Amino acid sequence: PAPVVDVAAQAEAARAAAQEAGFQAGLEEGRAQLLPALEALHAAAAALHAERARVADGAERAAVELGLRIAEQALAGAIEAQPERVVDVVRGALRRLVERERVTILVHPDDLDLVREAADGLVGELGGIESCEVQAERRVARGGAVVRTVEGEVDATLVTKLQRAREVLVEELAQAAPEPPVASSSTTTSHVLGA
Repeated sequence: PAPVVDVAAQAEAARAAAQEAGFQAGLEEGRAQLLPALEALHAAAAALHAERARVADGAERAAVELGLRIAEQALAGAIEAQPERVVDVVRGALRRLVERERVTILVHPDDLDLVREAADGLVGELGGIESCEVQAERRVARGGAVVRTVEGEVDATLVTKLQRAREVLVEELAQAAPEPPVASSSTTTSHVLGA
């Protein structure tokens, strides 16, 4: 007898194979159509992250600048209310000197009398100063001082101190800038498409 061929089973197997092949072809076509959209989405997400970082960086810098301006106004107000603080500024500048034999202290004309009155006390307190001359200098802002010796000078003006603070903060912000996440579009796309 001839072998029994189950035509219905063969037809079902052929239909299932054709259906699977059609499904796979459709899936590949769908993936191919979605790929550009997913890559565009990934690029948009990266651009959004970069823009967010740029805006945050700008806000941080603006906040630092505002804080420094407020500090400058507060210091100016403190000097106005307590002009004798200039003596502390001069003391601090003198302490930073390595060579103190001959010292010239430049202060704002409005601070001249205060610093001249305090100079003898500062010389005795710190020691090592043979000659100390206090001079008025309009270019030195109120509450600040520039101390000169034969070796160089110490700029203890408020403007310089605030500029140094600004430089340090800007450098810190630059070092603290977050790195954007790194993910290749093909890795992200493959993961999303299940490839």
